Amino acid sequence: MNVRRGLGVSAIAQMAAFIFGFISVVVVSRLLTPEEIGIFSVSVAILGFAHLFREFGVGQYLIQAKRVGEREFRAAFSVALITSWAIALALFLISTPMASFYGHPGVAEVLSLLAFNFLIMPFGTPLLSLLRRELEFDKLAIVHGAGAFVNAAVTISAAWMGESYLSMVWGSIAQHVSKVIMLNYFRPGQVWILPGLSGLSAVVRFGSIVSLSGIVNEMGRSAPDLIFGRTLGFSEVGFYSRAVGLRRMLVGRVTRLVKGVHFPVFAKSVRQGGDAAQLYGQTMNYMVAVVAPVLGVLAVLSEPLILFLFGPQWERSVPMAAMITAYAIIVTPYSLYNSSLTAVGRVGLVLNTEIAIQSVRILVLMTSLWLELEQVVALLVIAFLAQAVFSQMALKRAFGLGFRRLFTFVAPALLLVAYSVLGPVMIMFLVDEVGREAVPRVIVLMAGGSLAVVGWVVGVHLLDHPMKSELYRILRALEPIGARLRWSSK
Repeated sequence: MNVRRGLGVSAIAQMAAFIFGFISVVVVSRLLTPEEIGIFSVSVAILGFAHLFREFGVGQYLIQAKRVGEREFRAAFSVALITSWAIALALFLISTPMASFYGHPGVAEVLSLLAFNFLIMPFGTPLLSLLRRELEFDKLAIVHGAGAFVNAAVTISAAWMGESYLSMVWGSIAQHVSKVIMLNYFRPGQVWILPGLSGLSAVVRFGSIVSLSGIVNEMGRSAPDLIFGRTLGFSEVGFYSRAVGLRRMLVGRVTRLVKGVHFPVFAKSVRQGGDAAQLYGQTMNYMVAVVAPVLGVLAVLSEPLILFLFGPQWERSVPMAAMITAYAIIVTPYSLYNSSLTAVGRVGLVLNTEIAIQSVRILVLMTSLWLELEQVVALLVIAFLAQAVFSQMALKRAFGLGFRRLFTFVAPALLLVAYSVLGPVMIMFLVDEVGREAVPRVIVLMAGGSLAVVGWVVGVHLLDHPMKSELYRILRALEPIGARLRWSSK
């Protein structure tokens, strides 16, 4: 399967997953309180570290390895099985102490129940990686899409029946069970295999470094929930969670979509002798052209988006969401640095870079000991700048890709931000003049979003960005569909 088809199929799956997740978040946000969501967020933050240990780099190892036969697959399965089951036991044992530390029994309930996921994960993780290595994105799309639907359906049903923060736990368990069932359908006989010890050392060497890098990254990602939960309280965690929710829901899926295709394709291209610096720069030219404008528009429309989607109880999250999405534009050219370096085996460099990045981030978050939540979020610009600097240094060392050369790739894409936000800025200015309560938020969002798309398309044409040819390609692909629709209407 080629890159465009892989992206297309994966995009459909991501869109379906986004829709299901989006509906779930909106409904649950109206059924649960900020404290209830904060309890689940803190528990999941603790769980994030466990997820890194349970995989132990098995997925990345299977994708980047020069050869994967039955020997390598059994060794990878063995590592996943041992680590996942050990973590399930550890989570059960620490659930009560963690609940005491955070002062709420709900933390223990969430951790104990989610430990069950780690018992079934090893039977799916290696197979998902094989599908990615073999570029079978259509099967991956079905697995992830079905899992997202099951998660949303169970979560909403449980929340409606009064399961509080446990509703999201039941959704997560149901999702993982459904994925194993789907994988058994696509790969009959490969889900239930015996572990093997031959080749185990290669998996462990690679996985140990990848896991350490992932742990450091997860420390930075989960640090806000873990630190704020202790220094500021569960309600503050809830407000911060909704502030970053816009970026994670609307941009995080795009990033995961591209990473899911980029990682195996990049690894294969470099193995075949491709120029890593050129490949990375070209990929980021397209990625920044989509992600950076979306972030800019989210920053401008953060108020109507949050109030429309989550309700007035989350109004405090609005300015924080605007700052976080605006700051994120700084690091868009480096959003694939981690997966690109891992794809060529430079896992040691990834580890050192992540230690530097997350150290700065945690130091900034620790200012919550003295500052209010909004002040800490404002200071996060320091963490984003540090991430850009350290990531650039890693790309220079690994691929010889300096800042000047990378900037020549992404500069036109960054200019698209100005074209995209112009319309939404005008809309928000007019709304302020008329009065924000006088204009329905859905109208503001529709008008702002439409003008953003128009501005982006105009910018693509005026700048003659490579996305222009991709737009024409999409239009040509849609012509037969339009012709059939016109014929059926006659």
